[in-house]
Amino acid sequence: MRVGIKARILSAASVSGLLALTPAAATPAAQPTPAAEAANDGAGSSNGEITVTARKRNETVRDIPAAISAFSAETLTARGVGSVKAIDQVVPSVHIENVGAGNISQAAVFIRGVGNREHLIFTDPGVGVYLDGVYLGRAMGANLSLSNIDHIEVLRGPQGTLSGRNTLGGAINVVTKLPGQQEAFEMSATLGTRERANASFYGSTPITDTLAFSLSGLYEHRGGVGKFVNLPEANVEVGQIDQGSGRAVLAWTPSTETSVILSADGMKGNYGISPIQNTIINPNGFFGLKQSDFPANAYDSGTTNAKIPNTNAKNFGTSLTVRQNLNANLSIKAIGSYRYLSYKGGLDDDNSPYSYSEYPEYGHSRQSTGELQLNGEYDKLNFVTGAYYFHENGVVRQNFIYNNVPGQAYGGQETNSYALYAHAGYNLTESLKLSGGVRYTWDKKDAFILARTVQRSENWNAPTWDVALDYKISPSLAAYATIQRGYQSGGFPARANSAAVFVPYDPTYATNHEVGLKGRLGNVLQFAADVFYTQYKDLVVSQSTSTPTGFITLSANAARSRTYGAEFEGTLFLGKYLSLDATVGYNNAKYTRLDAGVTSVVAGTRPLGSPLWTVAIGPQFKTTLASGDTLTARVDTNYRSSVFNQPVNGVPNIIPRRYLTNFEISYGMPDKGLTFSIYGTNIFNEKYVVGQLVLNTAGFKESILNNDRSEFGVRIKKKF
Repeated sequence: MRVGIKARILSAASVSGLLALTPAAATPAAQPTPAAEAANDGAGSSNGEITVTARKRNETVRDIPAAISAFSAETLTARGVGSVKAIDQVVPSVHIENVGAGNISQAAVFIRGVGNREHLIFTDPGVGVYLDGVYLGRAMGANLSLSNIDHIEVLRGPQGTLSGRNTLGGAINVVTKLPGQQEAFEMSATLGTRERANASFYGSTPITDTLAFSLSGLYEHRGGVGKFVNLPEANVEVGQIDQGSGRAVLAWTPSTETSVILSADGMKGNYGISPIQNTIINPNGFFGLKQSDFPANAYDSGTTNAKIPNTNAKNFGTSLTVRQNLNANLSIKAIGSYRYLSYKGGLDDDNSPYSYSEYPEYGHSRQSTGELQLNGEYDKLNFVTGAYYFHENGVVRQNFIYNNVPGQAYGGQETNSYALYAHAGYNLTESLKLSGGVRYTWDKKDAFILARTVQRSENWNAPTWDVALDYKISPSLAAYATIQRGYQSGGFPARANSAAVFVPYDPTYATNHEVGLKGRLGNVLQFAADVFYTQYKDLVVSQSTSTPTGFITLSANAARSRTYGAEFEGTLFLGKYLSLDATVGYNNAKYTRLDAGVTSVVAGTRPLGSPLWTVAIGPQFKTTLASGDTLTARVDTNYRSSVFNQPVNGVPNIIPRRYLTNFEISYGMPDKGLTFSIYGTNIFNEKYVVGQLVLNTAGFKESILNNDRSEFGVRIKKKF
């Protein structure tokens, strides 16, 4: 059997070399012992809950005194979630936009109304996306595929102590599989409408008693949703996806006291530009466009610029994690990582045969991180303390045509960030635990625009902290109260066209107050519920607009805001065969104060990206037949209320509400390792907006549309 598994992995390796390798395994999260860390082969704990590592050690969701959601890879697949951008279909108070330069590898994540839709090198996300604990500095490339992973963790609320900077709204951690001493190999294939054709594999095998290796690969293809009506020679369709990815992990445990994990991953994707629908809102706009200038089919593109249709993204990453037990109570952990991202994007904002506003875009960035941790586990006390370093260097270039005049925008930025942190928990009694921590961060950014003719340098520093009290009402039920302080780094305007407006803005701070209850009530209900109140200080207000001389986006610390709300996630077990998953998020976000001189935004209006309601419901039927085979059927429906795409509230700036419904019917044959599935995503073919720009002076509203139209297909999975 071992020879067979190794042969399959070697065969798959040859295929993986053709696929290119996907963002994945970087650093494994903290484990109780090095041996367990290297051998970890699954996420489920003994009571069926997922083991998470949000606080840099193994815990169940119930143990963490904060709002956190966790899903296994199998659950995500069954619910129609194939990438990071679809997480908002299953997690309350999450909204994800896909706007960045028409490139679908971008994910602008908002949690509880806080995020950042910009992707350029000058700006940072408001929600941190992590790959096995390694922070991804760019929103571009953050729309990770969720195939061949172990599970995901979504934390809501500021995560300034352990996660650090740029987690003002929360954090998403994608956790991958680690090789162990048990051989495993699985393959899956998907065929569906819209030319869907996916294939993936995962293999893990021990090489020696102390060395194990795993390899995974994925190929994804899906046809587009529209045509380039004025470019018949285009070799891609609007919204088309062609993507290959893979990951290799080597785990070495020379003793029970030591573990070393080396990983490499990569992805190469070629896409068609995201679909755009334009609507005239000001007939007197300076471009003079008419509604008849745009394609009749909203999913077609009217561009005549041959540089616009094709977009792409390339990712490569590697990491090394070394863990050493010092004694029975103390261990140290060192993590180093390197990542490279390059992409091509761009939008034809006018979406017409004319060259009024065309912005082909090219960018790349390199980042490296280093972290050293000291972990301690004593009778009543556990703690982690550490030092962290982040370095990033990137550039962006736009060879644009504006109002029929060609030009070039070229800028870049270097970021260096350092932090020290400590976090501890102490059991006051058998049922009551006090935990808290503090972090201090130093940030420095050096940026330039206009081909280095304008240069700026700025630095900031800030403390962040959290404190929590959690009480175990019973072995299966816990209540908590927490206060969290978060910090989003300062920066520079995304699209400045002169030295006068290329001025830094300062960090934004958040203080969150939250109480929650989570656990299980008998064999009937497993749930988590919370209420929260969050205040934001020095909130950055960014606005994009077209002027007679160019397209600009300017930012300034101009507001304070607050949000309050409630969230619920639960599974109701309705007898032996039926269950019902449900999530509800209510998020009431408002600007409470605007600085003097700010006239375009008024107090009492809603920040961008903050839906009032997010709701999901999913009934499931599952039974085991007399043969031992299983039959599972589920339907998932989710709803997101309307959101604003700009700080200025008003009808043109509304992104309408959205309903999506997915289903999956699976037949499993455990004795043969086979699972056959029939699936449907967006089965009612909902057409919705994923991002929007309102360019009133130019005369039109530009809506970025979804490229996940209705899809139906079959999937087969084989485990050896």
